[in-house]
Amino acid sequence: MTLTDHGLHVASASWTTVCRREQLEPLWGEAALIGTEQVALFLMPDGRLFAVANADPATGAFVMSRGIVGSKGDRPTIASPLHKDVFDLATGTCYTKPALRLPTWRVREHNGEVQVSHRAALVAASHGTSDPAGRRAVAALVEAVRQAHPDLTVLDSFVDVQEPDVPGTMATLDERTPATIVPLLLSAGYHVHVDLADAARDAAPREVHVTGALGPDIRLAQVLARRLAEAGLRDDDRVVLAAAGSSNASAVADCHTVGAMLAEQLAREVTVSFISAAEPRVATAVADERLAHPTSRVVVATYLLAPGYFATLASQAGADVTSRPLLVDPQLPEPLTGDALLVAAAAPPPELVDIVTELYASAS
Repeated sequence: MTLTDHGLHVASASWTTVCRREQLEPLWGEAALIGTEQVALFLMPDGRLFAVANADPATGAFVMSRGIVGSKGDRPTIASPLHKDVFDLATGTCYTKPALRLPTWRVREHNGEVQVSHRAALVAASHGTSDPAGRRAVAALVEAVRQAHPDLTVLDSFVDVQEPDVPGTMATLDERTPATIVPLLLSAGYHVHVDLADAARDAAPREVHVTGALGPDIRLAQVLARRLAEAGLRDDDRVVLAAAGSSNASAVADCHTVGAMLAEQLAREVTVSFISAAEPRVATAVADERLAHPTSRVVVATYLLAPGYFATLASQAGADVTSRPLLVDPQLPEPLTGDALLVAAAAPPPELVDIVTELYASAS
């Protein structure tokens, strides 16, 4: 018997009601037909629900609902009844043959009904740049997220300069697939509150969520501190944080929060400045620090996501040393300025990969 025999399919936005919870027995799989796709549902003894594709990844046979439920440590698993390949019920990872992957679905209980939905696509929305190094750096971050979470559909999009834009990216998805837009922006200004919010509303009836920006987050301050160390920061250097700037007061406040986090990381004062739209400007802050501390070097901490026009402006603000942005060009790392003691890694910082992933998870 399959759950489709009960005729309970009710679609609401991206969620489809499959059955009532009491129709499921713990550790016993049930199959359901959702449109043209078969889904296998599992209820665990502790009450957790899991939904995966019913097709065996190795053969394509629709048998996973008849698989053997088990565990690997604290991870719930399902073993195919055909070749006994073992898959993680939550992520679809195959423990016996890493090349295989079992697609997973979102599942929830709503008013006693079990509902499933395609797992939301992660739409990474960056600002966009005409700078080739900046494009490669951001693309490397998106690819790192994709590699870290192969069970997710991870797509690139841009709010300006580059294509595709966010609506264009979402148009490539199946109309039933929900989307979570993660802004690859360091603070939540106009692009988050207006551009991306509008894109989410215009996508109706598709279910779309927009997360917060990447910052403020202590891990961004940790990456900033690492970039300063790579640039040869000295004990008596004066540090000026160079942020992009915004006319949005909340976004400006976010930059000051990161400045305070960086000051704590470095155990020294950090002056927050802006490249545009807010005061003080970077060149002014650098000049003020030099005037107040004539025997010390002034070092700019570049609080920008990637190389580009603004990063160039930050490097031209008159500091003795300017650190590189959070992301660097994975192909052509620029030489470090000043008395560099460390070689910067070109790979995207794992902290940024984690932040993107956590923002997605918080909204999906």
